[in-house]
Amino acid sequence: MNSNIANYRLLSFFVSIIFLSVILMYFSILKTPVSCKNCNFIIYKGESAFNIANRLDTLGFIEQPYVFNLATKFLFMDKSIKPGHYNLSKINNIGQLINYFNTSGDNYKSITIPEGWRMDQIADRLEFYKLINRQVFDSLCYDINFITSLGIGKINNLEGYLFPETYFFPIQKDEQKILKMMIDEFKRNINHKGLDLEKNNFSIHEIVTLASIIQAEAGSEDEMSKISSVFNNRLNKKWKLAADPTVKYIISNKDRMLYPKDFKIDNPYNTYEYKGLPPGPINNPGFLAINATLNPDSTEYLYFVLKSIDSREHIFNVNEREHEKARKKYLKSKNKK
Repeated sequence: MNSNIANYRLLSFFVSIIFLSVILMYFSILKTPVSCKNCNFIIYKGESAFNIANRLDTLGFIEQPYVFNLATKFLFMDKSIKPGHYNLSKINNIGQLINYFNTSGDNYKSITIPEGWRMDQIADRLEFYKLINRQVFDSLCYDINFITSLGIGKINNLEGYLFPETYFFPIQKDEQKILKMMIDEFKRNINHKGLDLEKNNFSIHEIVTLASIIQAEAGSEDEMSKISSVFNNRLNKKWKLAADPTVKYIISNKDRMLYPKDFKIDNPYNTYEYKGLPPGPINNPGFLAINATLNPDSTEYLYFVLKSIDSREHIFNVNEREHEKARKKYLKSKNKK
């Protein structure tokens, strides 16, 4: 009898130790510090706790993603995380982070910004969904003090830096928050996707500028690096870029065809008149165009033209004579159309 009592007490002791260990581990996990000072984070609709943990780890907000996953399981909160935009600047530990993700989350609208859209096109879409005051939004895009606060260098406007992506924007009008979300996404892609920004001796602004031209010219993602090689070769030879999209950018009706007089417009964005890169981007390029800018194919191509008016593919040439033949074929198909 005494032996049974002793065994029971020993078992109870070990159970108590295990229970206390679990409790201590539980509170230890919740108190695990996070590094989220002045950080914004987006949780997408239907995103799993596992994926959220990995993104937090990639961005450097947490050190061990398994801790986040374990804590959400402990709290039975892994299935109740709310999508939305979060400001994590006041979050100090895993417990606060998980609670925030389960009790907050802005009311949001899912908006896709396509690659190659200009600032005015983006503003049109946001205004259509009543997410911005257009005057405030446009003003902020040119507000030097606001631009400086975003930490993207000395630029005159945000053209090129409003990164194309699917966003979950707050339905309450908050133009600064929307612009900051897009700039944060730009910085995340530039800083966390393995780009070698030292290639070609371009500044960030020059990289984005050339990427915007490549984005506008490319009919498909497969051609971006080849088109990049053409423009890099022209720059190396001190040639004019002679890119039609830069002329489109400076005319008022950007949807009409270009006329011979347009190529004579005296404007630094007109790469038929001015050598080198234009003063800034002509649209907001995606990651692939930026990557192609830094990693052009190794070619001697100096010319390219669409195969036909109905094609998205280009014919590339090394010399002007062959290029002129290809251009005449294109013009012939255009005239038939």
